[in-house]
Amino acid sequence: MDNWNIIFNRGASYSQSIAVQGVADISSATLWRVTFTLDNAVMLTATSANGMLVAGSTTAEKFFAITPTQTAAFPLGNGSFNLDILWGTDVRRYVSNARFQVNL
Repeated sequence: MDNWNIIFNRGASYSQSIAVQGVADISSATLWRVTFTLDNAVMLTATSANGMLVAGSTTAEKFFAITPTQTAAFPLGNGSFNLDILWGTDVRRYVSNARFQVNL
């Protein structure tokens, strides 16, 4: 996956396609998870189970969407996020400590 940085505008919607390549068993993954941390606290966890990550056009793609109501509650600042894909208890991290920012 390429370098991936996210900028949220408080009170605005955000959407992004997320795709992984070269993962032979991706179709059997049980959960996709993006965890956002700001000031050493988890600010948001988007998963394929909670509806924030939905199926894309292939099994190797998800669509990430955040509503204006959700971003309106985000604190301002800079943080980091991780993308993990799970196969039961097997967790594989595909993005580690990428950067995100919340602006007015």
